Amino acid sequence: MAALSSSLFTPKPGVKEYRKFTIAENAYRQEIFLGFFGIYGRLPGPTLLLNAAVHGNEVVGVEVIRKLVEKLDPQNLCGNVLAVPVVNPMGFNAGDRWDPIDRQDMNRVFPGDKNGTLTERVAHFFFENFVPQADYIIDLHSAEFPDEMIPHIRLRLESAGDEIHNQFMNSTGISVIWQGPSVNGMLQVEAAKIGIRCLTIEIGAAGLINSNNVKVGLSACENVMKVLGMIKGKAKIPRFQILLKSNEEWIRSPSGGIFKPDIRLGQIVREGQKIGDIMDPVSFHSGNIFSPLEGIVTGITHQSIIRSGTRLCMVVPFNKECKDQHSLYIDNLPNAQMVENDLWKTIKKTVEN
Repeated sequence: MAALSSSLFTPKPGVKEYRKFTIAENAYRQEIFLGFFGIYGRLPGPTLLLNAAVHGNEVVGVEVIRKLVEKLDPQNLCGNVLAVPVVNPMGFNAGDRWDPIDRQDMNRVFPGDKNGTLTERVAHFFFENFVPQADYIIDLHSAEFPDEMIPHIRLRLESAGDEIHNQFMNSTGISVIWQGPSVNGMLQVEAAKIGIRCLTIEIGAAGLINSNNVKVGLSACENVMKVLGMIKGKAKIPRFQILLKSNEEWIRSPSGGIFKPDIRLGQIVREGQKIGDIMDPVSFHSGNIFSPLEGIVTGITHQSIIRSGTRLCMVVPFNKECKDQHSLYIDNLPNAQMVENDLWKTIKKTVEN
């Protein structure tokens, strides 16, 4: 378990605190700072770091952290929770994914550079001072505006991870793991290089706070804490998680107009099934759009006004034989109640029919 060793922290067991750390200034000499909550448990245990808004407009995670910080009682907590609700204050202030001036993706510049651009300096401060304090990190994200994706864990390591990392993913209770390429500069990838396990959880859509998505994120964080023995209670964990390895390929609009979807996230669609209409705003004539493949609807746009080439939805094929390589079976975790994976049950029913 990591000991809180940075000079920034003066933890007192049984205490909850808020602090802010000034890093830089904008052109008008206003402070650029990170807000921080420390919840220091009365009893020993692991240290969990929660962060959100690495992409400044991804605010579901900010609300998840607010609710969790409000709820946690340090007198009943084993270990420590460190929380940075907004890691990218420049993007957040602009309501944008990144700083509107240097236009850098913060999740591609970790561990940052103390002498670099403003984005690199903030990334460096966060990585240098918060990341090494943690045994585990939950990095909360949302889909890029105007899209929304099914809640999932983004696995950006070359393999499915070691046993402890797999158990960390399992303990969220989230049904889907999406394995993509490892990219230098991502928080998850750079934390792994220094031996710290980090989960990237994607929930909801950028710029929007939806109570159901907040509930998913809050449940995931609490499930992890229950499995780690930080708080009391039993986590509800699916008996296995679906592991998707497909590339991200969106179904794009063949024409302009107004898109009216007939599908929802997590739905199973057949090849040739109608996924929506595109209406001509001048003549009011409509044309149907059909899925070119069978699979799970994992992404959908919230943009109604579209043009040729606009992303409409993402359909990811699943393994029709339901073989093991497309799922991660979960051994019994501590403090957990095993439940069915509802999405997997839907897939199997579709295959059997």
